[in-house]
Amino acid sequence: MKKQRTLLKLLSVLFLLVFISGVSVFGQKSPKDKFVFSPLNPIKMPQIETVTLKNGMKLFLVEDHEYPTIDMRAMVRIGSVFETPSKIGLASITGQVLRTGGTVSMTGDEIDKELETLAATVETGIGQTSGFITVSVLKEDINRALEILADILINPAFREDKINLVKIRQKSAISRRNDDIGGITRREFRKLIYGKDSPYARHPEYLTIDAVTKADIEQFYKKYFYPNNT
Repeated sequence: MKKQRTLLKLLSVLFLLVFISGVSVFGQKSPKDKFVFSPLNPIKMPQIETVTLKNGMKLFLVEDHEYPTIDMRAMVRIGSVFETPSKIGLASITGQVLRTGGTVSMTGDEIDKELETLAATVETGIGQTSGFITVSVLKEDINRALEILADILINPAFREDKINLVKIRQKSAISRRNDDIGGITRREFRKLIYGKDSPYARHPEYLTIDAVTKADIEQFYKKYFYPNNT
């Protein structure tokens, strides 16, 4: 009897849930019902000025006077897809040490301190299919920020201590990457789609990180960082 009563209660609850869901579905508007929407706000496209420099670099300028700052972003045609299989991680290391490694005349720490006094930022990095350079600075300090940026791009030092620091961080990331189930899924999915040996499916390992040298970084930088590739 107890089993029958329990079964009867479960059936009653199930029937009630089905009934409620059916009522909610019937209460929804059908495709034939017309919805009334407010008119959309007009899209105001900013005026973009395009300038091509003598060295081949193309600039896109957009004025925005809401804040007294100047923000710049440059894209470089470079990426981890151009790495050799034995040195996977080279692009990422190059992108980070380009900024943190400082220049011939200033260390990365000295650059950090000066940018801090200017309330400015200069960042670099390299992803899978492109590299980036960003600058954000108050407009009255733009000339000095550009001088620092030019020094970073033209005279990078790639100091060994900063290279080693980035390598340690890369290895730490490798040691933790299986903690994220989403990361595992994405890596395995790319292998299925592109093939395990595809540049789009590769990922760094301890061995490939250790194989990257300062000479590799300098060569990679010289090959892709030039004006009309930016």
